[in-house]
Amino acid sequence: MALLRSFVLILGSALLLAACARSPVVQLYDGAQKPDAQVLTVRVPSDLEVFTINGREIDGVNTFFSSGYKDLKLTPGRYEIVAFYKRLWDLDPDNHEVMKSDPAKFMVDGQGGEFYRLGFERPENAEEARELADDFSGWVENMQTGEKTPSEDSGLVLNRGLLSPITGTDVESAASASVVPQGGGGTDQPVRPRARKATTVAPESEQPEASAPAPAAAPAPAGQSAQGASYLDTLKAQWNQATPEERRQFLQWLSR
Repeated sequence: MALLRSFVLILGSALLLAACARSPVVQLYDGAQKPDAQVLTVRVPSDLEVFTINGREIDGVNTFFSSGYKDLKLTPGRYEIVAFYKRLWDLDPDNHEVMKSDPAKFMVDGQGGEFYRLGFERPENAEEARELADDFSGWVENMQTGEKTPSEDSGLVLNRGLLSPITGTDVESAASASVVPQGGGGTDQPVRPRARKATTVAPESEQPEASAPAPAAAPAPAGQSAQGASYLDTLKAQWNQATPEERRQFLQWLSR
């Protein structure tokens, strides 16, 4: 247990130092860096976690920065950004709660040099955060004109289990165990294995045509559920032995 505590402390310190040292810019196009006049910029506050952009999970898009936001640099065009609210709130000195919402769909259609920001009504306390998590919505704001476009219902449901950040099953569709990317069909499609995350994304007009449906995923091995249970039992035991400060640090790590 002492080794685990030391690891959590070291990991938290390393993540914080790394975040402070980085610029909050995430380049999501191929090639060398371009001037802002040639790219579309979308600012995402740190309390929003991006699930997909144009139906694809993008590696590095949820990198934590101490600035409180990250700026996504994109090729000009139309983008569908599916994101959800996620933040750790202090209930009292010894108790904390990670508030999470179901994802919403933010539509951005911009040209080179334009600057958009994803926004939402920010809660002032934990009770307001719970209300926001229960019924999350927001908007896309054009920072040059001030025009706001409301978000849309994504039709996705967040998996709020404690193990979801570890097992990689944060979000599910309402009628399936997997999320079907754009152009991949409706919610009655067969369950598919999660694709490897991309490092760049193109506007909708440049997305490749959908390929033939992938075969259904094979049933999980019989021992897989037992393995999940062992993870949970281990976490419960470690949680019961952890100090209040160690619990807070662990919840902060989960909320990133």
